[in-house]
Parts: sequence; C-alpha cells; structure tokens
Amino acid sequence: MEAFGAFTTAFREIASEFFAKHWIDAEVRKGKRGGAFCASPSPLLHPYILCNYTDNLRDVMTVAHELGHGLHGCLSRKQSYFNYDTPLTTAETASVFGEMLVFDYLVETQTEPQVQIALLAGKLEDIFATVFRQNVLTRFEEAAFAARKERRLTPELLGTLWMEANGKYYGDAVEMPDGYRWGWSYIPHFIHSRFYCYSYVFGQLLVLALYRIYREEGKSFVPKYLALLESGGSDSPEALLNPLGVNIHDPNFWQKGFEEIRQLIKRLEERIE
Repeated sequence: MEAFGAFTTAFREIASEFFAKHWIDAEVRKGKRGGAFCASPSPLLHPYILCNYTDNLRDVMTVAHELGHGLHGCLSRKQSYFNYDTPLTTAETASVFGEMLVFDYLVETQTEPQVQIALLAGKLEDIFATVFRQNVLTRFEEAAFAARKERRLTPELLGTLWMEANGKYYGDAVEMPDGYRWGWSYIPHFIHSRFYCYSYVFGQLLVLALYRIYREEGKSFVPKYLALLESGGSDSPEALLNPLGVNIHDPNFWQKGFEEIRQLIKRLEERIE
C-alpha cells in the first residue's frame, strides 16, 4: 500500500478495497487451485484475486502483480463490455508496473545489503526470462512457420530449429544435451496460442520503457498513466499510448526499456562491490 500510495493516492485507495472487502483469496488450503490470477469478468463487477500466500518475498511480488491487474480492472470499468478487455500486448502493463513500484520500494527500504542483492538479482532473472527467453521461443515459431512454407515439418526438423534458436541464446555458457531437441514439445503456447510468447516480450519491454519515462518525468507522468489504464481496450495499443508521448514504431522508445535493465544491473553491481 505504501509503494502504490507513493505513486498516486488513487492506487492506494483502490488497492485497499481488495483487502478491506475480502476480494483476495490468499489462504492456502487443501484442494485449492495453485498459482495466482486476477479475474475481471465484466465492467459491471469488481475484480477478484486468487493467490496462495505463504509470506515470502516471491508471494509479495505476486500480490503486487495481481493487484496491478486489479487496479486495471477497476479503472477501466467505465468502458463498455466490448471495450473493457485489453489485447494481450497491453494486458500485463498494469501488473508488471505494479510489481516495479513495489520492487523499487522494497529495495530502497531494506537495510540489509544481502536482501537488496537478492531483490535485484531476482528481478533481473525474471526480466531476462521474459525479454530474452520468450524472444527465443518467438524466433523458434517464426523459423517453424517459415520452414513449413518450404516442406513438411517433422519432429526432427523442429528439433533442429529449436536447438538453433536456443543456441544463439545460451552460446557456450550452457551445454544443451541432445535430448533437449524435444524441448519445443512441452510448450503448449505453440499449439493453442500461436505467437503468444511475443506478447510477453512486448509487455515486459513496454513496462520497462514506461517506468523509465516515469523516472524521467516524475509526477507529471501519473495522470497520463491513469488515463491509459482507464481506457481499457477502447483503442489500439498504438493509439492508447500516444497521449503518453510514446511512438511504438520508434526504436528509441524500446531502448528506454533496455536502459532500465542496464540501470538494474548497475545497481546490483554497486551493492556487490
């Protein structure tokens, strides 16, 4: 609540309702589904959050993530049923931004260097897994579809394409055993939600770039960001981001996201030294 409130009192007021009105099912109990998600079924209803809270650092960040979704769901309730939901590319904007707010607050308020190091290292690992790893999966899909134009796809060919895509990512730092040729087969996105992995990369870099703009602009960024969340899915991502001064076709905008990653690495290095 303190981290959200430092960004804007509107965030704290909305988020506090989730606790006060018992809109979060956090208890761990037998038979309960694992994981976490936020359900925003309709603009006529407030969102509900399900999670399994065990009082560790990762669970804190999970609650921050799902509360971000909850904020998005509440703020966009002024939209119609048809404009309420967001496309995949911007669906994770509020959740990842909420995580960043709480993450930054925790790093700055913790006094133990080892805790700060753990926070920064964990955040960087998560970002790498999304921005770079999910990009590997997307490149594999592109290669598979391109190959399908030329010939029939076989498990052996998919395995070769999979190893080539991952080889560029891991380089000589990781040994990939031959059995890893079948790694593509355990990822259901490739079958059920083609190019879904792209939205993870887009969403993570979008938030990192927006967070960098927030660092640069300060409080003047807040009302523009609130307006973005209130817009729900009422327009294309490109149009909704324009009022924030964002041009998604400009490579310089996306470089702001990578600059945020560089700064996180720098903050980690400073504490390790």
